[in-house]
Amino acid sequence: MIMPKNVNKYQELASDSLSKIFGGSNVIKEWNVAKESKNAFTRELYSPRLDIAIGPFNIDENIEYNQNNIKSTIFSKRSFIETMLQNSEPPTNTFTLDRFLNNINQNPRCFLAIEIENSGSSKHMLGNIVNVSILASIGVVIPFSDKKLSLCKRITKYVTFATEVRKLKGVFKNVLIINKANFWRLLESYKQINCGKD
Repeated sequence: MIMPKNVNKYQELASDSLSKIFGGSNVIKEWNVAKESKNAFTRELYSPRLDIAIGPFNIDENIEYNQNNIKSTIFSKRSFIETMLQNSEPPTNTFTLDRFLNNINQNPRCFLAIEIENSGSSKHMLGNIVNVSILASIGVVIPFSDKKLSLCKRITKYVTFATEVRKLKGVFKNVLIINKANFWRLLESYKQINCGKD
């Protein structure tokens, strides 16, 4: 299928492809992270809306059970995660899968959070990087233009530099930046070759 040029259509078709890979009930577009919360993460807190969220989800008091479900999904979808890693921007594209998985979020709200970057300032983009990192085991940011991709790379370098000079501890190491064409090809090839099974 040809990659759509419209960001809304891209989000819709990417969600459809992800549903074939992960099961329809596990893929939610425009997910409000607190809407159906049955634990302390309620609307009294800042509650972002993710472009695409993929479960299993961790939104009730059964935290250990939910986390184990997410870990099982990470194990069963290792090849999909590795393909994302290989298609990501530097520096994560040089990481081994095990090195990357050692840095995932251990107490996420969902397995995978995806933000498609098409508008907004650099502060907005940084906020989306923070959100996908905090909310998911693995966060993915998809810049929808060359300009956004360049900005995303600069933000990543900024955070990497700040970590290297010990201005902050290592953060956002569970986030992959993947350009829209690579992510689209990844979905198409994974859908065809693996038929949604690892």
